[in-house]
Formats: sequence, structure tokens, C-alpha cells
Amino acid sequence: MEEENRQRRLLMVPAPFEGHLPGMMNLASYLSSQGFLITIIRTQFNFKDISAHFPHLNFVTIDDGLSKADVKSLGLLEFVLKLNSVCESLLKEFLTIHDDVDFIIHDEFVYFPRHVAEEFNIPKMVYSPASAATSISRYVLMENQSSGLVPPQEARSQLEEMVPEFSPFRFKDLPFTAYGSIKRLMVLYENISNRYTSSGIIHNSSNCLEDSFILTAQDKWGVPVYPVGPLHMTNSTASCPSSFEEERSCLDWLDTQKTNSVIYISIGSLAMTKEIEAVEMAMGFVQSNQPFLWVLRPGSIIGQESFAFLPEQFRQTVTDGRGFVVNWAPQKEVLNHRAVGGFWNHCGWNSSLESISSGVPMICRPYSGDQRVNARLMSHVWQTAFEIEGELKRENVEIAVMRLIVEHEGEEMRMRAIRLKEKVEASVGVGGSSHSSLNSLVDKIISLTS
Repeated sequence: MEEENRQRRLLMVPAPFEGHLPGMMNLASYLSSQGFLITIIRTQFNFKDISAHFPHLNFVTIDDGLSKADVKSLGLLEFVLKLNSVCESLLKEFLTIHDDVDFIIHDEFVYFPRHVAEEFNIPKMVYSPASAATSISRYVLMENQSSGLVPPQEARSQLEEMVPEFSPFRFKDLPFTAYGSIKRLMVLYENISNRYTSSGIIHNSSNCLEDSFILTAQDKWGVPVYPVGPLHMTNSTASCPSSFEEERSCLDWLDTQKTNSVIYISIGSLAMTKEIEAVEMAMGFVQSNQPFLWVLRPGSIIGQESFAFLPEQFRQTVTDGRGFVVNWAPQKEVLNHRAVGGFWNHCGWNSSLESISSGVPMICRPYSGDQRVNARLMSHVWQTAFEIEGELKRENVEIAVMRLIVEHEGEEMRMRAIRLKEKVEASVGVGGSSHSSLNSLVDKIISLTS
């Protein structure tokens, strides 16, 4: 069987964004360990050579001719649409030359391989780095938008209303974007949600987290769904390096802090916040009197490249050692450190999974897209987080930190987070649901390429 597997050549196409690559690479490593020959198609846009970390994989780069300047001029949403348009013909050229590809797995945001696979009669699956609830929520948003039921963004009271037949989500929790118009967003979601001809959907999630949403996805698209996550917990041969340089000195600082005393703050690789919000956050952390580790990624605060603009009282708190600021942190190690008692986060899915698998409760401050969906999952389904909504004031920041780190409510939330962590650990272990889904995925690919 193993020798037979080695004859199958899989083409895997990740999206060229920081949050999309790690899960796909974990999946590629696992499939390689099962005997498949893996080729990773990378775009020239946002390219970083990671081949040294994955010597068991083959890497090919297609020259899309796009740059970060195009993202700035077009906006992120229009850029994703253009990237798919440009790359379709390039993939056709590749497959015309390399006619030995047996199977294609592509990220949901780079949907151009779907059309190419159908033209070349190659079976395919879509990989979703997002939650299953997010997949459903996009479809729900499209349906409600086409029916004229989605309130305008300025109608705040209406946005608080529950979405019919989609509990516990409000209209404001649906995956709108800050990066383009609702009309163009619907074009993107139409393409992302066209999964009916795929041989399956691979989700970086777990039955123990999203059983009802996974069943809904299977019913909606009529194809098998493989919840194989969290993929960062699989026994892959290598991990995907970050595009940002990690400052590991923060781990030494954490060693000096009391257990469960530190609030860790990071808004991920893409989200940005306004200067006034950053000031309120900074002063809220100061007023809480709790130790904090804050990732201030360059560019994450609009118009600022460092924290020099923040109030003197905040900078003095850092100088005195109660606070620690880095450009980027080794997040999984930070979250697994005994000193970290809570995670202030934007609720991207990778960070949500890392928080869950570390047993760390969260303060949610979502910005755009699937982050709102994930925040609602964390706060109202798993009850391992609470969300800060509305205008951000330092008093609210202080209260939120105290609720999570000091008060009994936070302790109860931490216990629920630990129980959820244990369920997730069981799911990825031998005999667990995610481990079984990985085995089923391998069997399915073999059957489709026989």
C-alpha cells in the first residue's frame, strides 16, 4: 500500500498569506509521510523560500507579476480577485508541461485551480484554513444579502438582531470585510463557496469543536467534509517559519512572572488598529496593574512603526518590567507558558485554535471577516472568551483584563478552556476524530486516483 501511495503525485496550492500557509504545510507534511509525492505551488507574490524547512516536498513558483504595491493600490479584496484571475492561465501552462499530477488540493481563497482541474480532468479538494462555521456564515450572508435582509452597516441596532436560523449569530457577526465593498465581497464569496464539484472539503477544525457546523457543511455542499485539525498539533516533520522575526527574549521575561498572571496581546499578521485605540489599550493595561506581553507588529497601528508615540506612563511601565513589548513573538510557546493567563486577540482562526489547544481563555476584539464568527464561537458556543464591543476606552480595557486574569469569572473560563483543550488533544491522538479524518482523507485520495 505504501509503495502504491508513492506513485501518486499531489499538487497543493496554498494562499500567499501569513495565516493560510502553516496549516497547509502541516497537511502537506502529513500526506508526504503517508507516501504521496507533494509539489507545492507558490505565487511570486509574498514569496518566502521555506523549502529548507521541508526537504521532503517539492516547491514550484509561478510568476504572477503582483506585488505588495498592488495590494495597496487595489485593496485586499480586489487583489485576491485579481490574483485568481492572473494565476489560472499560469497553472494551465504548468500542467500542460507536467502531466503527471494525480490530485489537487487548493486553499479556498485561491480557487483558480478548481477551473483548471476540471479542464484537465484532475480530481480535487478544497482546503479551508477557517472554521466550518465561517464557511456556513459566508453562505448565510450571501443568502440574506440577495434577499435584502442584511441591515446596512450604519444601522447598528438592526445589526444586533439574531440571524434567522443561524443561532447564536447576530447580523453583525457575519463575515463582512473592511477591505472592500459588499458587492465585490459577494463575488469573492460566490467563488469561495462553489464547492459542489470538489471531491471533499478539508477543514482545519475538529468534530469536538464544530460537529453541528461540519454536518451542516456536508448537507449544504453534498460532499465529504474532513475535519483534520488543529493541524499544528499533528506530528508533522517540520513547522512553517513565520514571515516575521520572532523575539524569543519574551520567553525569558515570562519565566520571571507568576503563573496565570500575564495578559498576552496580539492582533495577528494582518489586522490593524487606530492610534487612538492603541493609546486606550496601552493605558488600560497600565491601569490594570497586571503584567502584559504585547506584540506590536510594525504596521499594526495605522501610521506608526513603533510604540514611541504611546504615553510616557505606558513606556515607564515597560521600562520598569511590568510590561514587555515585541514586534513578533513565538506565539505557540507563549500560549503554552505557565505565566500566561489570558490572550487578547483579534480572533483569527489560527490564533483561536492555538488558544484552544493551549487551554488559554481570550478577550476578543475582532476586526473583519471570519474574526467576528470566531469571536461568537469562543464567547457563546465554547464560553472560553468574552468580546469587547463598541468604542474602546481604557476603563473597559482595565475591567476586561481584571475579569480574565484576576476575577472568579476568568478562573471559570480558564477551567472550560482546559477542558476544551483536553478534548482537542484527544481528537488529534490515535483513535481520535481528527486522526481518523486524516486516515479517511488518505483513503479517499487513493480511491480517487486508482
